[in-house]
Amino acid sequence: MFIDTTDPRGFEPRATAIAVRTMGACYAMRFRPDTRPLIGIGLFHVTPDGAGFRFDGEARALREGELPECLLDWLETRLADRGAIVSYDNWGSVPKRLSAIARPDLYPHVACAAADTNGRWRDLPRWQTWHLRQAVAQAMPCLCPQGKMQDCVPSLLACVMPQPELTERQLIDEAARGWTAWARGFGAFDDDAQPASRALKALAGQQVRTGTSPG
Repeated sequence: MFIDTTDPRGFEPRATAIAVRTMGACYAMRFRPDTRPLIGIGLFHVTPDGAGFRFDGEARALREGELPECLLDWLETRLADRGAIVSYDNWGSVPKRLSAIARPDLYPHVACAAADTNGRWRDLPRWQTWHLRQAVAQAMPCLCPQGKMQDCVPSLLACVMPQPELTERQLIDEAARGWTAWARGFGAFDDDAQPASRALKALAGQQVRTGTSPG
């Protein structure tokens, strides 16, 4: 077997994949770590279940009057204490972005996980995920009155952001595709009895039964 070909840490049967959505905004709003605030997070959980696997998705997109901190509040209670965490690029590294905006005193689980890119967190490289596509959001226009940029405060208009329910469905699918890309890196080399191959077959079977995309 050539498990170490793609990642020396090997395949982890228990995993959570994360997909995020960001959108451009005026620099005067001072969103961190850049001018692209986080507007949605999708999770895809893979859990060993007896001889098989269980797959669950959940997501959260911003609504009227909400800011990215609402997404961190949501994510903080949903990261498992063990298992791999998988992500791929969205205008930059996902764990790097979360590390910049998640204060350790307020979001200890998120901050700890995002800092562990040599351990639990698998931040997939471009060569492994070049084929994955993520939906985009149009940029948030400048909301400051002319000549009043010094008074600008972070603000996101719901009428400009993507429709929340659609965004959440897309994010779950994008997270599942990220996990699939990661697992295939191992499954391509393993025989049918190995965990990555079994997990991929289990997911394909569920997708056939539910009529969803194979990813």
